[in-house]
Amino acid sequence: MKKNLLIYILFINIFFLLCLCLETIKIRWQFSQEYENNAYLKVAKNKLTEINFNLQTEYYHQSSPAKVERHAKEILKMVEITKITNLDYEK
Repeated sequence: MKKNLLIYILFINIFFLLCLCLETIKIRWQFSQEYENNAYLKVAKNKLTEINFNLQTEYYHQSSPAKVERHAKEILKMVEITKITNLDYEK
């Protein structure tokens, strides 16, 4: 009877050890997946930061007063007003 009890306890211990080993393998695999995901996110963040910098630079260039004035003069054919003239319209 005592021998059967010891064998039963031994198999229960082996089963718990097997479960713990499988859980350890699963957790290590999850850590490796998270590490790879973190590396991918760092690369994506760097790329998006670079794109953001390029877009901000382009925005400042496109909305600069000199660019707007040149666009008005060349494309819209506007001229700078040098003197004030009053126009009176009669009915």
